[in-house]
Amino acid sequence: MTAPAPDRDFVFNIVWTGSVFPYLSHLVATQLAHSDARFRFALNACAPDQIALMEAFAEAYPDRVVEMLVVSDDAMITHGAALDRILGSRDDGDYFCLVDSDIAASAPYVGDFADRLAAGAAGVTSGRGIWSETDVIPDGHAGVNGEYFYAADGYLFGSPHFGMYRRDALLDVRDRWDIGFGSGAGLSEEALAALAAAGHNYWLYDTGKLLNVFLQESGHRLEHREHPSLLHIGGMSHYLAPPETVGQGGLMDLASVDRENWNPARLEVAEFSAAVLKAAVHAEPLPDVPVGLDPDTAAKLTLVRTTILDAVG
Repeated sequence: MTAPAPDRDFVFNIVWTGSVFPYLSHLVATQLAHSDARFRFALNACAPDQIALMEAFAEAYPDRVVEMLVVSDDAMITHGAALDRILGSRDDGDYFCLVDSDIAASAPYVGDFADRLAAGAAGVTSGRGIWSETDVIPDGHAGVNGEYFYAADGYLFGSPHFGMYRRDALLDVRDRWDIGFGSGAGLSEEALAALAAAGHNYWLYDTGKLLNVFLQESGHRLEHREHPSLLHIGGMSHYLAPPETVGQGGLMDLASVDRENWNPARLEVAEFSAAVLKAAVHAEPLPDVPVGLDPDTAAKLTLVRTTILDAVG
């Protein structure tokens, strides 16, 4: 086993959309506080006022935020397409990393993943949402949604929320199969045949899922581990982004969200978390954990509330 790379060798790419930066930047600050890694902000149709806030944040971390890269300046593109544009236009050395802005860190975390890369993994993912009841694709489910990391037989599709990869492995898959983080349809006949032979035919693949499949089909090793120092809340952007940003690079308002297809626990955690985060940022009265919840849900909301308050300070 080679020695693991130091934190500074890793650049985490965060894709920003809408008008959530004033809130989620507090969680990103915890990622910086508990690592020596560097970060790139990818601007996906962000408004000028949001860019100004990002510039001010970057000035406070001059050796940590390496760049603000515009991946799309007019229409919002998918998360996967944004990551592909970064991979194709930037070379940060041996590694390519991504992290969601709604993940909070409470202690050092990068080194444990770096250890797995040094031990031969081509990629390591993480980031199960606190609301998630399972990360295994349900029987009969037709798609590999973002929250599902495993097939029923244990096959790993990985997480789109946190990932640390060897860059050469990603380029191998891209060049051999023409597959990246944003791939989900329009595959070559060769790739479709390989996918069918591997038994992973689904109608939907979320960010990075196909890439993770073809990493493994190309002989690379993919791993997943949940880290005790990382808390992925998830789903808050729909509550944090104001409706007036819709169609202007913002996220959907709640009227546009297909609530029937969202896990009820996800909605409950996201709504409460967003309310706590907004109140903390604006120094307003903080919502308490609702009474009458089952003990597991109450414990999750209590953890989220404490984590957010620690982040905002």
